[in-house]
Amino acid sequence: MNYTSFFKAEWLSLLRRKQDTLNALLFFVMVITLFPLGVDPSSEFLAPAAGGIIWCATALSVLMAVEGLFKEDFNDGSLEQWLASGLSVSVLVLLKVLAQWLMVMVPLLLALPVLAQMLFLPWSSLLTVMGSLLLGTPALFLIGAIGAALTVSLRRGAVLMLLLILPLYIPVIIFATGAIRAAQLQMSVSGQLAILAAMSIVALALAPVMTAISIKASVN
Repeated sequence: MNYTSFFKAEWLSLLRRKQDTLNALLFFVMVITLFPLGVDPSSEFLAPAAGGIIWCATALSVLMAVEGLFKEDFNDGSLEQWLASGLSVSVLVLLKVLAQWLMVMVPLLLALPVLAQMLFLPWSSLLTVMGSLLLGTPALFLIGAIGAALTVSLRRGAVLMLLLILPLYIPVIIFATGAIRAAQLQMSVSGQLAILAAMSIVALALAPVMTAISIKASVN
């Protein structure tokens, strides 16, 4: 096994188990669709709140997608094969997270322009929203992978994972929604987007290593 074949295998596995991904995407669509009906459908309320609604829905959808990231691999013994393969577990984790990110975020970004109009998000702010998602969601997936690895051996680890991961999502959501709000006010968004990119880069440097350590601890 090499890294290329591993990524292909993960991608095919996600395509076979597309129900998990569809659940996350359906949850995102349902939140965006039902929020105006349950709170206030007026443009005066929804337009300023659109960034926060989109990002909260995204964060919860990511949690749904990554909660069982390593469950099947743990149950069928694949994680033991990772450790015995001689390949870097950190790189394998990164490839697995990349496949999951592509599977979830590409359809989400394609659907976003239509859903954003339901929240009366100005077209001028849509690029900022998409940019914040591209720069910020890698951090969400990588952080989520740590929580998934820590709780992979627990039968009911979903609640514990939420408690561990949600506080770490808050800074990403704050700066992302800040960038969207600044775009709506026609202010510079470069600072917030740069911070989002920095968060994802830090997560890219640390999360695979921490996830690999957690996997080794869970397997052993």
